[in-house]
Amino acid sequence: MVSVIIPAYNEEQSISDCLDSLVNQKTSLEFEVIVVNNNSTDNTVGVVNGYKDKLNLKIVNQLVKGRGAARQKGFSQAIGEIILSTDADAILPKSWIETFSKSLLKNNAVAITGTCKITDCGFLTNTIFNIFQPFSMRVYKLFSGHYFLSGFSFGIYKNIYEKSGGFNKNLNAQEDIDLSFRISKTGKIKFVSNL
Repeated sequence: MVSVIIPAYNEEQSISDCLDSLVNQKTSLEFEVIVVNNNSTDNTVGVVNGYKDKLNLKIVNQLVKGRGAARQKGFSQAIGEIILSTDADAILPKSWIETFSKSLLKNNAVAITGTCKITDCGFLTNTIFNIFQPFSMRVYKLFSGHYFLSGFSFGIYKNIYEKSGGFNKNLNAQEDIDLSFRISKTGKIKFVSNL
């Protein structure tokens, strides 16, 4: 069983693309989707409710604002042995669940992380980011000895996450990098660059 966690704050305009990409996953694995409503004031919850007949879906509320608190709440509700993390504005490749889960299971790793590709900014910004982001992951590993977990696309064994102490609910940014330091002490973080 795999749990997919999506923190959401006022994502009415983008979350349907994310959820559609989960509906279209090509995987043999059973998975649940947990959307964490982080005090949205728009119709995020209404949009998400429209997917209850398409996905094994749960909506949980987190009244404490911030990504750390939202991710922590979602991870605490997960029933899967593997937990995958993404963002409400991400569109996931059709093989995302299968590739991340199987890569984690086949490798001697405690977590797996990946890259992203942006297409919604200007040409120059898109190009710079799409070259810099995977490069920065590799440079980061040279200096720190481990890859960092990217909140928009990473996976971890639930028991390892719990053993690490989980997300710092007081962080609204770099909560994923903070978690990476503790996870790296328990084992290897594998980097998948081809998604």
